[in-house]
Amino acid sequence: MGQWGAETSLVSKKPSFDPTVLHQERVAVLNAVVGFGLEGYSHQVSRSLFNALSANCPVVKSVSPQEALSRINRAGLAKDYATMMAEYVHSGIMDRTVLEQVGQAIPAGYVFQPSMAAFSQQMSGRLSFLGLRIFQTRVSMLRLSLQLWDARSGEIVWEASGEATLSGEDVREFRIPFEHIAERLWQRILQDLQLGGE
Repeated sequence: MGQWGAETSLVSKKPSFDPTVLHQERVAVLNAVVGFGLEGYSHQVSRSLFNALSANCPVVKSVSPQEALSRINRAGLAKDYATMMAEYVHSGIMDRTVLEQVGQAIPAGYVFQPSMAAFSQQMSGRLSFLGLRIFQTRVSMLRLSLQLWDARSGEIVWEASGEATLSGEDVREFRIPFEHIAERLWQRILQDLQLGGE
C-alpha cells in the first residue's frame, strides 16, 4: 500500500466522562461538517466513521448516519436540525434543546460529530521514458476531527483530531479510495477514546 503516516491528538476530555458508558448507551454518527469545496465528501466521511466504529469497536452501540438522519426527519426535526448545524458551523456550539430532541428522536444518549478540514490526492511522474510516465508517486493527505456530544446535557465530553498521509509508487494511474484512507484515520482517532472491551 505504500507509506502510511498518521498523527492524532486528544484535544479534550471531560474529566467525569467514562468512555465505557458507550457500551450501554447508543451513540449516533451525525452527518459530517466539511471544509469549503469538499461538500461532496460529507456522507463518505460519516459513513467511514460508522464503518470504523462497527469494525473496531463492536461493543459500542452505534447508529449509522443514514438511520440517524432518517429518524430526525421522521420526527419532524429536519429544519431544526439544519438550523442547529448551520449555527454549529459558525459557532462550534450545538443548541442544547435541539440536540436533546435529536437524541430522543434517534434515540441516542450521545452523538459523534465528525468534521473534515482537508483532503487532497496528488500524482507526480517520477520516471519517464519518451514522454511516458513509467513510475508515479501518489500522495494522499487527510485531516479529520471528531467530537462526542452528550445529547442530554449539550456538552462536548470528548474530542480529538488527526492527520494522515499515504504515499506510494505505482506504474499506473490509480487513486486510493477516499473511504479506505478515512477509515484508517478514524481507527487511529478512536484509539484515543479508549473504549476498551473488544
